[in-house]
Amino acid sequence: MACRIDALDAKQQARHRLLSERLKQAVVERAALPQGYALTLDLSRLPADAAGFPFCVVEVAEWVDLESKCCPFLDFGIDVRGAGGLMQLRLTGPPGVRQFLEDELALVGVRR
Repeated sequence: MACRIDALDAKQQARHRLLSERLKQAVVERAALPQGYALTLDLSRLPADAAGFPFCVVEVAEWVDLESKCCPFLDFGIDVRGAGGLMQLRLTGPPGVRQFLEDELALVGVRR
C-alpha cells in the first residue's frame, strides 16, 4: 500500500492539505476498527470559510474524493448524525491498512 501523490495536481494537493488540516482539528474521538479507524468529527470546532459558510459534510466528501485518488485502496464511509451534530468518518481497507493509517495518515493521529 502506498499513496500516489502524482494522482493530484498542484491545486488539488494544496486543497487536500487544507482539508486534511481542518479535518484533523475536528477529530474529537478515534476508534480502532478491525481494518481501519472510525473518526468522530465535530465540525462546529472549525472556522467558517472566506464566504462565511460553515465547514460541512460537503468538505468532508471533497476530502474523501481527493484522498481516494491518491490512496485508491482505502474504503470510506461518512455518517451524519442530525443537523449540526457529530459526524463519523470511517477509513478502512485491506489487511494492514490500519498500520498504514497510523504511519502515513496524520488525520488519524495515532501515536505509539
